[in-house]
Amino acid sequence: MRTWQRGVTLIELAVVLAVVAILFATAAPSFSAWVHNAQIRTATESMQNGLQLARAEAIRRNRSVMFWLTSTATPLAADWLVGCANPAGTGSQPEQPGDCPGTATNATPTPGNYIQRQTAADQQTAFPQLQVTPAAATNVTFNSLGMVTTNADNTAPITQINVTDPSIPSTSARPLTVMIGAGGQIRMCDPNLSLASDARGCS
Repeated sequence: MRTWQRGVTLIELAVVLAVVAILFATAAPSFSAWVHNAQIRTATESMQNGLQLARAEAIRRNRSVMFWLTSTATPLAADWLVGCANPAGTGSQPEQPGDCPGTATNATPTPGNYIQRQTAADQQTAFPQLQVTPAAATNVTFNSLGMVTTNADNTAPITQINVTDPSIPSTSARPLTVMIGAGGQIRMCDPNLSLASDARGCS
């Protein structure tokens, strides 16, 4: 007896491909929004970690340490640097050589002129954009007690960093905020939530 092997017909294959295409077209926008929101969280957590590092280093070194937003893009990207509060230069090299010993993290490091540096490109977070309060602020300085102190260049310290992504619809976006209190408190929160009803809220 011969057993006949029955394959898939062209019509059946076309139906399967059509169903897969419909499912993909339906899921693609949600997946894209998820990826962008994940980048918002990554960028926000990166800056929160940088601020906490600056505060911890200020206490450990018993001297003022600065968190500096070094992005030159408009709007700002999530580029930051932690170094001792003696901004002698600009951009990614604000310290005098040897003033603040640390491990350089850029591609062509100048050893000893900052503690740590992070760029959005390093973390694949090119889409998120920053809105800083006060608007012109670029840095915040912590003293040896871990409290916010006067910046060495007499500029107003950063009190809030909003992280958004305008490339996705506002209904799908989940912006986040980093709050810096005068006492050195650093907190990540959701600006769309009320602190009175949810601990994740900002105010």
